[in-house]
Amino acid sequence: MSSAESTRFDATAAAQQMLDLEALQPAPALPALPAQAASASAWSAPSQLPSTLTDRGNAKLFVRLYRSQFRHVEGLGWFAWDGYRWKRTGGEKAALWAAGEMAEEMPDTDPRGIYSDREVYVHKKRTLSTTGMKALLTQAKASPDLSVDPDTLDGDPYALCTPEGVVDLTTGLLRKPDPTRDFHSRATSVAPRDMPTPRWHQFLAETFGDDAEGQEMIDFLHLLLGYSITGDVGAQVLPFLHGQGKNGKSVLLDVMIQILGDYADAAPPGFLMDRGAFSEHSTELTELHGRRLIVCSELKPNDRFDEARVRLLTGGDKIKARRMRQDYFSFTPTHHLWLLGNHRPEVSTGGFAFWRRIRLLPFERIVPDERKIDNLAVELVGDEGSGILQWLIEGAHRYLATRDSLAGPDRVRIATSAYANTEDHIGRFLAECCIHDPEKQELRVEQGLLYASYSTWCTASEGIRPATTRTFATRVRQEVGLASPADMIKSNGRKFYPNLALVAEQ
Repeated sequence: MSSAESTRFDATAAAQQMLDLEALQPAPALPALPAQAASASAWSAPSQLPSTLTDRGNAKLFVRLYRSQFRHVEGLGWFAWDGYRWKRTGGEKAALWAAGEMAEEMPDTDPRGIYSDREVYVHKKRTLSTTGMKALLTQAKASPDLSVDPDTLDGDPYALCTPEGVVDLTTGLLRKPDPTRDFHSRATSVAPRDMPTPRWHQFLAETFGDDAEGQEMIDFLHLLLGYSITGDVGAQVLPFLHGQGKNGKSVLLDVMIQILGDYADAAPPGFLMDRGAFSEHSTELTELHGRRLIVCSELKPNDRFDEARVRLLTGGDKIKARRMRQDYFSFTPTHHLWLLGNHRPEVSTGGFAFWRRIRLLPFERIVPDERKIDNLAVELVGDEGSGILQWLIEGAHRYLATRDSLAGPDRVRIATSAYANTEDHIGRFLAECCIHDPEKQELRVEQGLLYASYSTWCTASEGIRPATTRTFATRVRQEVGLASPADMIKSNGRKFYPNLALVAEQ
């Protein structure tokens, strides 16, 4: 071999020498994220290097390092533990950042001697890419250690998460949160405390009265709100706080929303109202997941209930929804809807299935301007929020101990019945303008004629909008005992209701 050949530059050897030098340099120590501090001991080799240089190997390493700090919920995404609950806000970013931290901390040499430095270098470089980090997270979210079912998250109906621990609503006792057994993403804004709440009780007395009837209303409200902070929806009630302004109903629910924090929310305008052909994105429904109290307000004159929606969202059947760019998921409801308004929405069909849910609470006492306090809800929460939460917990304990029917005192029952009678247009028309006798087989009335008479009665006598032909027909069939349109009397291409006739025809 010549001298020139012996000194010729070898590119391959030089590249390998550079890699060898890089391998000798220690990786810079990076500060751990706050959420990662508890797993600092897991950074020591060889656990920093995945068992296999694959996305699945990376995913398994991520699970080992972060099983106490992250959870993934189908349809909702990543959640990060913040000390007392699994928090969704920022969870996606935190998981992605942690994946990057894990990749940066990987050693440049495999101490087991399974993989060459070159293989480790290539794998680490790919893992540090956005594609690599997302790939490992895609597999990690399927891990049994990290994956949480939507019904498990916030699924315990008798637990209430607070900044100082988890309250067992069946006993009222508070315990420390545990990320291995508690799957709460919602939490109250304050912790409960056994303390006097004179301003709160003064507000209730001024709102409902300090006499015996007023105390009945306060006691009922205590039970109703206590029931509403549980995740138990078995009572299937829809409280409706009704009355003109300046009577305390807005302050009452503002206090609840502020104290309950993530557990409470305000529904979009018209959430329970008939919006015609408009169909909302099911993202609206995802906001119900894990909530306890949802306030529906902003009622307008001539609003009409979407009765099917009311029955769906105040029942216990599973709800199917999805967030934007997420998969559909189903969850068991834990929320309680509360309606607030100066106007009473119209009810088209009504019936037992609808009216058994309504609890109309009349707010009749007007607060004079000279006694009105601006931002009263903020002051009440600031001064007595912890004590008010304790009062709510006691209400929940009372409800769970007695399983009260929540029918309410006389004032509530009378107001609800009056509302039902006023809104039962079809029932009043049948009572005033028709004869119904199951024993008289000769009675019959033509379907179209009956609806035309009803429409005229609505506009001329009542000044109201008639129900649709379908709604009217459904209600009349119920009244005369027909299971379906097929059971109607048919003659000469026309349909007749049996055992029913217009008074004018007699």
